[in-house]
Amino acid sequence: MKASEIIMADAVKRNIDPAKALLSIGEITKNNSGVLMQENNSVLLVRKIDPTSAEIHLFTEDTPLTLAKSVIGFVRRGKELGIKTVYGKADNQGIVELMKRVGLNVEPSDLPQYNWKANI
Repeated sequence: MKASEIIMADAVKRNIDPAKALLSIGEITKNNSGVLMQENNSVLLVRKIDPTSAEIHLFTEDTPLTLAKSVIGFVRRGKELGIKTVYGKADNQGIVELMKRVGLNVEPSDLPQYNWKANI
């Protein structure tokens, strides 16, 4: 699937307007405040907070097993970018549990706008 198709399908599942989601992500990537990464049928929006920390948002159409492989790929690519800590605001605790299962140390965030962080 194309990144836009994954984002739209994920938005529909979350009851978010897919057109607004694509527009918002397009603005973020256009003004270079974030980048998209794709692994399998998962897309990760990465927005740097500082040189070694980033906010992430996951959009996925992967099966659970493939999603685990995608997360491992995202971690590898994040390390290549010099990212050491990622932050997020999970509305689905399943993704937090998946990150723990692939070996990430997920804990409560030290930044108030996020509910979890993980060192990669």
